[in-house]
Amino acid sequence: MTRGSLKLYDLHIVIAEANGFQSTLVQSMLRGFGANIIHETRSVAATMHLLRDRRIDILICDAKLPTEGGFELTRRIRRDVESPNRIVPVFVMASDTREVTVNAARDAGANMVIAKPMSPSALYDRLSWVALRPRQFVDSGSYFGPDRRFKIEGYPNGVGRRSTDTPLEVADDAGPALEQTDIDSLFKAAREGRD
Repeated sequence: MTRGSLKLYDLHIVIAEANGFQSTLVQSMLRGFGANIIHETRSVAATMHLLRDRRIDILICDAKLPTEGGFELTRRIRRDVESPNRIVPVFVMASDTREVTVNAARDAGANMVIAKPMSPSALYDRLSWVALRPRQFVDSGSYFGPDRRFKIEGYPNGVGRRSTDTPLEVADDAGPALEQTDIDSLFKAAREGRD
């Protein structure tokens, strides 16, 4: 993917970050990617106020945004059925990227978590991922947001839990499986760089 694949020009992007220095860094990266309309907020309340007044295209918020935090901000946006920003891509910046934090962001309805401190390439990759591989939104009553599954590797018993999940059929056996010695020789050839 080339740097020209992502078009940020004329998109309304909000950086919700209490730390002015961090906000300036993110803004500089975005401008380097071609973004020209960037709004900054310093709290959940200020961000919600901005979202009432205008439609935005991307929200990048800090996980510890004053006062309630970025996860609560994301939940509020996703729960507001009247908001034109309900399905805006939300990126949560967090210095703590343990699984529990990533799961909390995902369960709040965030599209992606970006580790702080972030590099321009990490930010660009996350933005590209969401722009070029959008996930369907799910409304289950207790959750509204992007499908939390990044890939489907098969459903238990071949049946998904959602009404939109189609059954997966497993093909019939096409012949004998490889012997272990054949598998070992394939891996050995790959390790040695042979075809």
